[in-house]
Amino acid sequence: MTNLIQPILTYLEALATKVPLEIFTVIGSFLEEVVAPIPSPFVLTTAGSITRAQDKALIYILMVALLASVSKTLGAWFLYIITDKLEDVFIPKFGKFFGIKHENIEKIGKYFNGTKRDWLVLFALRSIPIIPSSPISITCGFIKLNKKNFIVSTFFGTIIRSLFFLYLGYTGLSASESLVNGLNKSETIMQIIIVIGILALLFWGYKQRSKLMTNGENNLGNSNKEQEAKDLLNYKKVDELPKEESDDYPTIYIFRHGQTQDNKDFIFSGWRESKLTKEGEKQAKVLAKKLKGIKFDKLISSPQLRAIETMKIAMSLNKFAKDLEIETDERIKERSYGDFTGKSKLEIQLKDPEELKKIRRAYDYTPPSGESIEMVCERVASFCDDLIKQVKGTKVKIAISCHGNSIRGFRKHFEHLSNEETARIETPLGQDYAAYVIKN
Repeated sequence: MTNLIQPILTYLEALATKVPLEIFTVIGSFLEEVVAPIPSPFVLTTAGSITRAQDKALIYILMVALLASVSKTLGAWFLYIITDKLEDVFIPKFGKFFGIKHENIEKIGKYFNGTKRDWLVLFALRSIPIIPSSPISITCGFIKLNKKNFIVSTFFGTIIRSLFFLYLGYTGLSASESLVNGLNKSETIMQIIIVIGILALLFWGYKQRSKLMTNGENNLGNSNKEQEAKDLLNYKKVDELPKEESDDYPTIYIFRHGQTQDNKDFIFSGWRESKLTKEGEKQAKVLAKKLKGIKFDKLISSPQLRAIETMKIAMSLNKFAKDLEIETDERIKERSYGDFTGKSKLEIQLKDPEELKKIRRAYDYTPPSGESIEMVCERVASFCDDLIKQVKGTKVKIAISCHGNSIRGFRKHFEHLSNEETARIETPLGQDYAAYVIKN
């Protein structure tokens, strides 16, 4: 390794005497970040020494530190991208030999989603002189750490790190030589510890391989059951929505919100909030195209965020609705699942399909501290009665954004469905609407 690194160090020493300080700092800092075995103190203590030799004021090292930080951040980003691409290629092919899956690695990165805590941890790691910088960049790329968090933390953290080494060089390399050597040895030890840790992790994964292979058939069977359960919960089989429209009578247009994160994760949302996913926004945009030509006079939504968000997107192409306010009504909000709120539908389905069917589709079943479908239908019926009184004799068109269970109440009311039919029907997420003409 020494034979490989020495020519680079020799090149940097020669470069320091031939080019301006700023260019040396930029090139040297980039190489130092990308070529991990280069001692961290080398480039910036040399730059600090040159700053002093050129009789520049101490404050000048701040500008040099900023240049170094920009260059090191670019080098770190280079390592991040390269590692990210290599992980995409090698882990799907060879990860199975070590018990590592691509999805599990990305899940680690998503855990560090850019919170203040994550920023501070990475900032601290970048700032501490004895912590090797390159392995941090490689690890972040491997797990696909939040990119904004990575770049911002790297930039500001390396400013502190750079100032430390620049100051050492500025105050005199001979006076600080023992400290620099100590830091270099500490960094080398940290690199060795990190490598040993990675090798230990790979060895553990390799040892787990036989266990995984032994349980392979069972896992495959469980995987098939899980996929069947997901297909059941993904609303792949939905009922056609009726569409009655008239220019002579009041007409109401009812639609369900788009996919939320809870829908995606098969979680009972009930009255808790869950934002639309990107897919949910796409579904609402499909709905927007279908509704853009209708002259709406009134917009009503469930007070829950997902319904309001869907209404806004659904009306985004409608020139008639741009000045209309969105009214809300508690009676058309989603069913309360009580103690089941936040629980996994998928887990219940895999454990006891009949139990899940009872919770979701029994008309008169009331979850602990929650509501039955019957109770939802009763409050929706109250809303419908009041709305009909208000619009009777007019020609208004009203858009209503609500939920899967509140739509059951609307369909029962306007289509005169039986209790069993009401509990059984499925409504698509976003994308489509039901329309009813009010004549009597």
